[in-house]
Amino acid sequence: MQNTVTPQTARRIILTIVAILVAIAALWLATRIPRTITIFLVAAFIAFGVQPIIVRLEERRVKRPLAIMLVFVVLLLLVVLGAVIILPLTLDQIQALIKNAPDYLKTTQGWILDLELGVRKHFPGANLPTSFDLQQFSSDKITGFVYASISSVGAFLLNAATALFIGVSALILSFFFLLQDRQIADGFAAMFPASKRATAREVAQEVTHIFGSFISGQVIVSAITGAAITILTAIFGFKYALILGLISAVAYAIPIVGMLAAHVIGAIIAAPQGVWMVVYVEVILFTIARISDNVLVPKIMGDSVGVSPIGVMFAVFAGGELFGLPGLVLGIPAAALIKVVWRYFIAPAIYGQKLEPVPTLPRKSRVAAKR
Repeated sequence: MQNTVTPQTARRIILTIVAILVAIAALWLATRIPRTITIFLVAAFIAFGVQPIIVRLEERRVKRPLAIMLVFVVLLLLVVLGAVIILPLTLDQIQALIKNAPDYLKTTQGWILDLELGVRKHFPGANLPTSFDLQQFSSDKITGFVYASISSVGAFLLNAATALFIGVSALILSFFFLLQDRQIADGFAAMFPASKRATAREVAQEVTHIFGSFISGQVIVSAITGAAITILTAIFGFKYALILGLISAVAYAIPIVGMLAAHVIGAIIAAPQGVWMVVYVEVILFTIARISDNVLVPKIMGDSVGVSPIGVMFAVFAGGELFGLPGLVLGIPAAALIKVVWRYFIAPAIYGQKLEPVPTLPRKSRVAAKR
């Protein structure tokens, strides 16, 4: 008996091939216009991030255009505050850090020598390598570093101008994204058959909620974490509190490995101020990170992403291995997006129906259920 392909099956095959070809062409085009793609991606992230705030203002009977204007006025004020106050102070601390680099090497040399003498005193038979001659190392390497820094000023200014252009363009574009959100949602739903448009709208709303809650929550938590570390380390007399606070704010957005890097950097730049300063800095970093993990994240972000701890670890490490720093930052929302796609599209094709999320029982309920 000869198998025949029905017109519906042939149409699906053709549409699938066309969709694959269109996706390949879109990826090729994206590689040809990287700056434009970057502007649109940054604009989308800004729009996703401020969307939850705008929704809350709308719930308080603030009209959407006015809510968008208020949010962007606050954003512009924060940018001006950063450019006028925070940026000059940060540059001053960076210059002081570079200027005092030889002292760091001398301090490190002293620590290594003390450690070596202590080990030899308590373990006379230990076979240790000869200590590093950091004094001679500093005279050559620091000079080379200074010359390299001076020669790269032009490239730094060019990159800064490019970043400023992308940031301003993305901010303006995100404003129009938010104003036209209804039209964008309708256009997205129109790409699907009439029978699938309701599902497409549900997916769009859920993805918007996931990314918006993650981005806005992560920015708020990271900002509070960085500010707390800056203030507390400054109270203890740490010279580079602002630098460490900014590094910690960025590092906290990178799950698992980010704060480990902040601990290492904090110990290195605190070393010239003595062992106790290193201890103070490390204790502050550890304490603030734990408070953020156990208090701020549940209060601000909650379970909006909906990924288990094991899934978080896998998403972070896999994203970092595949895509570097962007993969580390975006691995968790990407995993949540894959979960949504599975529920709405892949699972119905396999099981014939959409999978509903399983409610998570509180810990006490789980214990009672086991009993």
